[in-house]
Amino acid sequence: MRLLINGGDWNSVAYISELQRNKYTEMFFGGYKDHPDGDGSMVWDYNLARKNAQLNNKKKVGSLKKKSRRKK
Repeated sequence: MRLLINGGDWNSVAYISELQRNKYTEMFFGGYKDHPDGDGSMVWDYNLARKNAQLNNKKKVGSLKKKSRRKK
C-alpha cells in the first residue's frame, strides 16, 4: 500500500486507521490451498472458496435463473 502524504501533513492519511477489510476479498483468499507438489506455492480452488465462504448450498454466483415455461 502506498500512502500519499500531502505536503508532509500526516492528517491527510488519518483515514488509514479506519480502513476495514472487504469481506469478499477474505472469501476469495479462503480458496487457496497448498500446491499438490508440496513446493510451498499455493493454488486457488473454487470449491474450497465456496466452502470457506459458507456458500455450499447456494446457487453459483452469476448463474442464470431458469425461465418459467408456464403459459398465461
